[in-house]
Parts: sequence; C-alpha cells; structure tokens
Amino acid sequence: MRLRSIAWAGLAGLVVAALLHSSALVFASLAASALAALVVTTRRRVFTAVTFDRALSRRVVSWGSELEITMSITNAKLLPLVWMRVRDEWPEGLEPLGFALRPLSHLGRQAFIQTVSVRWYERLRRRYRVRCTERGLHRFGPVELEAGDPFGIAGVEQTLEARQEFAVLPKVLGIPGFELLTGHPLVEETVTHSLASDPTALRGIRPYRPGDPMRAINWRATARSGALQTNEFDPASLAAMRLLLDVGSRHKAWEGITPQLMELLCVVAASLATAFAAQGFGVGLASNASLTREWRAVDMEAEQGALPQVLETLARLRPYTVRDFGAVLATELADESSRADCVVVTATLRPGVRGQLAQLRAERPTTVVYVGRPNEDEAPLVDIAVPADFDWRSSDALPLLA
Repeated sequence: MRLRSIAWAGLAGLVVAALLHSSALVFASLAASALAALVVTTRRRVFTAVTFDRALSRRVVSWGSELEITMSITNAKLLPLVWMRVRDEWPEGLEPLGFALRPLSHLGRQAFIQTVSVRWYERLRRRYRVRCTERGLHRFGPVELEAGDPFGIAGVEQTLEARQEFAVLPKVLGIPGFELLTGHPLVEETVTHSLASDPTALRGIRPYRPGDPMRAINWRATARSGALQTNEFDPASLAAMRLLLDVGSRHKAWEGITPQLMELLCVVAASLATAFAAQGFGVGLASNASLTREWRAVDMEAEQGALPQVLETLARLRPYTVRDFGAVLATELADESSRADCVVVTATLRPGVRGQLAQLRAERPTTVVYVGRPNEDEAPLVDIAVPADFDWRSSDALPLLA
C-alpha cells in the first residue's frame, strides 16, 4: 500500500462521513488513515540501519571439536524492531549444543531459526556452540530476515548472502604397533637421514670424507690441523613421505566410491600423515580425487611443516576423480629427483595400475595400505590392510593388519 492510496481512502471516508453527518465515522477514517500511513512509513524503514553479522571462532576445525558461532544484530536507529525472525542456513554435520536445528528439504542443509526483539540503538549478540562431525568444506548462509512494524500488522522480508566457509578436518586416529612393521616405511623410529642441510646450522667440524662438497671444507681448521676438515651441518629437512590416495571405483575410475568408504580412506590418510609428521617426516599428498568447487589435481610436495595443508586438502576432497590413479603413479615414476618414500592408500588395485605400482615398489620404498579385503590378484602388492567395516567414528586407534 502506498501513501497516496491511503490519502485517497481517508478522503473517501471523510466524504462519506460528511454525507452521513457522522462524527464517529470521521474519527474512524482519520484514525485508520493515520495508522495506515504510520505502518507504511515504518515498514519502509524497518531494515534501515539494521546489520546482521555472523562470526566463526575458527576457519579450520578438527573432527569432533566444537565451533562457536556468534550472531550479532545491530539496530542503529530510533525505530525499534518489535520482532524479527532470523532464518539462517547451516550445513549438515553440526550437532547443536543446547539448541535445536531444523532439517531442510534440500540435501546437506539445515536451518537455524530464532525470533528476537531489538530496541532502539541496541546491539544484540548471542553465541551458539556446535560439534563438528562431518569432514568437508562447509558453508553458512544465506540468511532470511523478517521483521514487522511496531503494531504487528505487516511483515517485511530481506535476504542476505552472508556466506561463510569453514573446513572440518578428517578424524585422526592413533596408529599403535609401528614397531611391528619393520621393513616397511611405517617404522616408529627417529629419522636419521636428511634430504638437505641447513648452511646456517653448524653442528661441528669433522675430518674430510670422499664425496664431501668443496664448499663445506673449513680451510681455517684445515690449516691448523694439516688435514682437510669439513663443516657438518644440521639437516634442513628430514626424510619425506608422500601419500598417494586413490579414490577410484573398482569398476570405472571416474565413477568414484561410496561416501562411507571415502570417509574411511580420508581417515586412514590423515592418520598416517599425522603419524609420519610426529616422527619427523616431511609429508606430501597426491590424489586423483577432486576438490570442493575445484577440478585441479591434488599434488603436494613432501615438506617439513606441511601437515596442516595436507589435512586441510583432505578435508576438501570429494568422492569423484579428475584423473585415473595410473596418472598419479606415472607422475611419481617420472619424478627422478624425488627422494620421498611412498605410501599408497587405496580400496582397489585395478589391473591397469598394478604394473605401475610394482615398478614404483621396485624403484622406491613403497607401502600399500589397502582399505578392505584384497582379492587374489591384489594381495601380492598389499602390505597392510584396514577392515572396510571398521567403525572409525567410535574408535581412537586405526587397526593395521600386516
């Protein structure tokens, strides 16, 4: 309704009141016109100087950890918000602590709904805590706001994008029994060999050995002792481990796998990466899986301190492939400069990749961790198996069957 329409309606009421000589009708027409004009005016200004903000306590959350969401509504004007309904879309996999969420019809979404009242020049702030139980890159928003005029006659709606993303990392399980796997890269021992040395971290001086670089010779110490002396430096990086994760289907590589199996593969890969990093290994990741809202290949070099990036990449993986796993193995075989050991995590060894995997095992220390039960053709290439029906959600340790 517009103000012009209200004015014409009020004038018509006055004309009728004059014809009927009714003072009560005159009063009613004036009161109704004034009320309607006030409602229209306030409706136009309901969301003026009103701001909505949602803040997340963290952008990266460990599986099973709590996330705090802070919602702020500010009304920076004299007109109060007698009532306002907030409908915010949240992702699935969030367990509310102390409040309720309403499931939505479209997949993977739920709604947070609340009704509040905000006075003039007031800022309302409320905090909510949820437990994160689904790996992935999740998104909040959009937000639908609905507020009414001070008389509660009509409501006004407004939609805000207010999109925010956060990542939930895969669950990391302990891996007992590393010492039982002697002969494989999965050995719980301090790493002693290095890929490089740090020229700024001088450990000491020792006699020259054949093969030492000339630039490492300490000429001053050589002059004092009369024999070649070499500077010895601390390692700049310790041994490296690259995880090669296969999420392809047993039948067709581009079909992907079931979400349940995908989650178990990510849990296995995350647990292994964390265990290696704890032992001083640099960790890297290569996979044929696609990333959320991206289609680039996953290929991360094994480096010290790369564990957070590896875990966050695992959080963004989807159960769809962008290339055949044979291409991942071919890239690894072609990299002659790499000195990293390999750990293959897979739920199937298709005939097309078995030859490449056998070649990789012959050229470089490689361990195959198989999720499920390998068949007779796959078994000779498998070092460790993880049961496909393993309930990782309720467990704290990853079973490795040698």
